Amino acid sequence: MQVSSQRMLGLMIGLILGLGYAVTSNYVNEWVMPGIPLFTPWPGRLGVIVLTTAVFGFLGLLAAWPDESIPGILLTGVAGSFLTSIWIFMTATSNLGGVFALLALVFLPRMFFYIPYGWLVRWLMDRLSPHPHRAAAPVWRWASVLMGFAVVSGLGLFALHGEETRLSLTRMEKLMRESAQATSRDELPAPLQKVEGFLQNAKGDYAYEIGSNPDVLPVQRPMVEYGAQEPFLIVKFKNGFRFGCVFSPPYIVPACVRF
Repeated sequence: MQVSSQRMLGLMIGLILGLGYAVTSNYVNEWVMPGIPLFTPWPGRLGVIVLTTAVFGFLGLLAAWPDESIPGILLTGVAGSFLTSIWIFMTATSNLGGVFALLALVFLPRMFFYIPYGWLVRWLMDRLSPHPHRAAAPVWRWASVLMGFAVVSGLGLFALHGEETRLSLTRMEKLMRESAQATSRDELPAPLQKVEGFLQNAKGDYAYEIGSNPDVLPVQRPMVEYGAQEPFLIVKFKNGFRFGCVFSPPYIVPACVRF
């Protein structure tokens, strides 16, 4: 296979696999929690899908770039970890120092996702490429691409929020709907009464963002066992008003404050 054809095939395979992962990872929470508005970072859900697909296509191109498989696979692992680190750091909204330290710790482990991805691209390329002793790839060989598409799409299911976060989001949405009927501070649900300016400013559309560190919220909350999950939800309104809530077990009554 000519070098240009090899690289184009890697790009095409990467785009196909990336589209499956992008759609699944961006919609899985909406499928599981319909009606709960979740915040999507710039450039919006459709933009993130396009950007993610393009990144996977670029990684497929890198996997196909060298003539030998192993250098391409290793290059894909390093580049994938680097690009995702940049994206996480750019979209982090709190405790950037903690996010940076976390990225340093998980940079190498993330390579164990992108290295198999690079291997998969090269394997699919080999299945589809014509060989001297094999006729041009018949239609059934594209079943391998469909299999790879299904596998990578399934990996997008890991973007589903954990059970504790899903319980907290469901409870928070219930509180927000109850607050829509309130005409005075005393009629608000108890956790929202502590949010300064809620009744005056909580108007219009809003979305939930999952914060990375509940300790940045200046609010008292109960002591929990070591290792227990405490989802940190940031409620953002289009008019600029926002507040945060921390849900401690059993994830029913949050501690909320404007910040």
